[in-house]
Amino acid sequence: MSFWTESSLEPKRNFRFQIVSDGWAQTDESIWWWAKSIDKPSFEVSSNEYQLINHKFKYPGIVTWKNISITVVDVAQNGPNANESLEGELFKLGYSRPDEGAMKGIEKFSSREKTAAADLQIQHLDSNGDPVDTWTLKGAFITSATYSKLDYSSDDLSEVTLEIAYDYADYE
Repeated sequence: MSFWTESSLEPKRNFRFQIVSDGWAQTDESIWWWAKSIDKPSFEVSSNEYQLINHKFKYPGIVTWKNISITVVDVAQNGPNANESLEGELFKLGYSRPDEGAMKGIEKFSSREKTAAADLQIQHLDSNGDPVDTWTLKGAFITSATYSKLDYSSDDLSEVTLEIAYDYADYE
């Protein structure tokens, strides 16, 4: 029986989601209302092949979690400014500018503060706004930020696309 003929069943919808974290760099809000899109966690399992006489058998190997991408709208006033927030995130990772003090480079986690991406939650919502699926990214950090192009011929919103790496994801 398909859900098309069953009125009590409801399929998940891609536009019903929210991102929850301990807050963006200069705001205490836990829900990223400025998020436009996000990838769900995905993984790949390697396989190993073993031969016994004239038969080959395949066994699962190591799980590798793939990076996700988040697109957020850059808010100019009374909200999270992406440039300021991302600079704060770099400093939380342990980045220091080459012209300021000893060059430390980037480390995965700094003892200073927790980053906004650490323990980031992706919640898929139902029609009432209640979480149906919750993914928590463990050991997550921002690996790249790409800003939208400035263009006089466009009235699109200014966006930033973030790539997030993580160790693994918990599903609830």
